[in-house]
Amino acid sequence: MVDAKYVEKYGYSLWRAMEKELRGYAEKAAVFTFGMKIKPAETVAKLIESTMAGIGTDELELSAAVVRYQRLLPEVTQAYEELLGGKTLEKRIKGETSRRYKKLLVEIISIRE
Repeated sequence: MVDAKYVEKYGYSLWRAMEKELRGYAEKAAVFTFGMKIKPAETVAKLIESTMAGIGTDELELSAAVVRYQRLLPEVTQAYEELLGGKTLEKRIKGETSRRYKKLLVEIISIRE
């Protein structure tokens, strides 16, 4: 694995290197891209959680993430629970959204191909 070789050579991970060397949008883009290659389900779970963090929900970004990464959703829901200590993605979406939008998102994340 590339990250393991990097740690062996430099003493810290590629994640840490990107955090040290990059700032702002460049850091976010690099970390996200690297995450999608190394741990895609965990990366998407973090992205989805970030759309619901803080005051209000970024519904556009949440919708885009759920639709764009629909093929990964079974793995994402499991990674989400692991990252957030047992809280399910479905419960989080139900708590952050309402009415038809909530019903639609819950339906989408429940689809198993």
